Amino acid sequence: MNNTVEKEIKEKGYYGGLTHGSSMYPLLYNLRDIVHIIPINGKLKKYDVVLFRRKNGQLVLHRLLRSVNSGYIMCGDGQFKKEYRVQQSQIIGVMDSFYRNKKYICVTNLWYKFYVYIWCFSLPTKWILMKAYNLVIKIKKYFKTHKFSNRS
Repeated sequence: MNNTVEKEIKEKGYYGGLTHGSSMYPLLYNLRDIVHIIPINGKLKKYDVVLFRRKNGQLVLHRLLRSVNSGYIMCGDGQFKKEYRVQQSQIIGVMDSFYRNKKYICVTNLWYKFYVYIWCFSLPTKWILMKAYNLVIKIKKYFKTHKFSNRS
């Protein structure tokens, strides 16, 4: 099992790395955005974005939805299936900031807080929001790639 991330957090006090996968989409984009992970300082809070290692060794960055007696309940922003019983011992760190499209965003940023509020309070209807968001992106791409001429 590779412990490079854990080692870097222990030695430097943080880990910065490129995201892989789509589980945190639309907040984080695959192979584009960079996350900044720090050690846990105190108790994790609801809706923190947490880096943890699954029992199979895979590193995962998901949002903490709830703390229960059996552990934590996590879910990626771009996913519908929750992950249950994530243990404190599996948690490596918490995201305190990220670079989205080369723009620095701290988790205390008002835009980020608004996103978390909208996204997390709409969990029951998240699939509708995901479809609407993807439709807007497709429409924007369509208009960028197609030029329309005025017809008389």
